[in-house]
Amino acid sequence: MEFQPIPCHESLRPFIRNYWLLTAQCTATGTQQIFSNGAASLQFYLSEPVHLTPALEEGKEYRTVLFHQNMQKVGVTCEAGNFIVLGAEFVPFCSRVFFRTEPDTIYVSPEDMRDEGLAELARCIYATESTEERVQLLDEFFLQRLAEFPEGDINIERLGDVFDEVVPTDGSVARPPHCQDEFSPADLASTACLSQKQFTRVFNKYVGMNPKSYLRLLRFHRALQMLRPTPPPLNPPERGEEDATANASLSTAEVTVPPARGARGVGRVALQCGYCDLPHMISDFRDICGYSPSELVSTGAELTEAFGQQFSGLMKKKIKIENLI
Repeated sequence: MEFQPIPCHESLRPFIRNYWLLTAQCTATGTQQIFSNGAASLQFYLSEPVHLTPALEEGKEYRTVLFHQNMQKVGVTCEAGNFIVLGAEFVPFCSRVFFRTEPDTIYVSPEDMRDEGLAELARCIYATESTEERVQLLDEFFLQRLAEFPEGDINIERLGDVFDEVVPTDGSVARPPHCQDEFSPADLASTACLSQKQFTRVFNKYVGMNPKSYLRLLRFHRALQMLRPTPPPLNPPERGEEDATANASLSTAEVTVPPARGARGVGRVALQCGYCDLPHMISDFRDICGYSPSELVSTGAELTEAFGQQFSGLMKKKIKIENLI
């Protein structure tokens, strides 16, 4: 199994974290389980159509999917053979720059969105076997959509301030200011210069979850990074290499935190990350990813870090893959 991060055009980097290509051989019917990293993603299944769970339409197969990021896990089932996926990962609040959809469903196809431009992009991507041509098609599509997006969207600017100053857009797990144990929705609303009610409405619309849920997700990922060993760094590609290295430096201190071991170590992590106790953290882990902390650490060899630190800081999408090599 091989995962290849691919940087997007430099003009798109404030809005798109990166593209990526996942290639594997499925030895039997395979299941890919994805849990939230707080960002929407567009995925093209290049080998064969897949089935998704929870199923929004019985028996429906998908080849192109926009995943609206929320707290619900998604299962992807593929048949034996090649398993190849091309993806684009967005900065958490920026998918609306390119797609006018409301994040009230877990995922959506181009047909469901009635987006002819996206459907045509998918047809072109499936018609070529060249990764370079596919990346060029993605760049051209998103640059065109970006040019059509109205300038001066005040809510994009407000959320940009929030994610830059409080919750970094590189995906790293930020530390709260003023020695607090964790951020509060009021902190985020204050940064955006909005009331909490107004900010919650805007945050829901652009990010796809409420601020409290997003902060809960941050806390989960901060605990996860402390529990698991540091993954080996990926070799950044030539294109955008300097920017990728700069991104990596944002979270160097966090990367070097040693993994926690044993029940006492897990309990310390729970308290350090703002959980009131260990049972609370265990419950949170099960809700978000389906595993307890100890189960997740013990299956670490089966988890792929879908986005290396050079591209997305520490808050990565986690994918558990069965029967894939």
